[in-house]
Amino acid sequence: MATVAESPRSSKAPRAYYAHLFDEAGVLSKVNGELVFFSDAGNSITVEPAMVNFLTVLGEIGLSDCQQIMDRLHGGYAKIACNRAV
Repeated sequence: MATVAESPRSSKAPRAYYAHLFDEAGVLSKVNGELVFFSDAGNSITVEPAMVNFLTVLGEIGLSDCQQIMDRLHGGYAKIACNRAV
């Protein structure tokens, strides 16, 4: 009977999301198993369960930046909205 070599586990790439916590805009990511909010002002806050009601998670950073670039390449939001193919 042949044995199969165990393949090493691949770690997933870290993900970050645009977010708003209370009235601050910033980035939300998971660091060492904890959710951490990095505000645009430079503060970092560990998100506690009581804060979740005041947290709005927006799109993933990589995807939304890509969408913004594609919109600019196609003439901007107004041109895209007014010239949609039927």
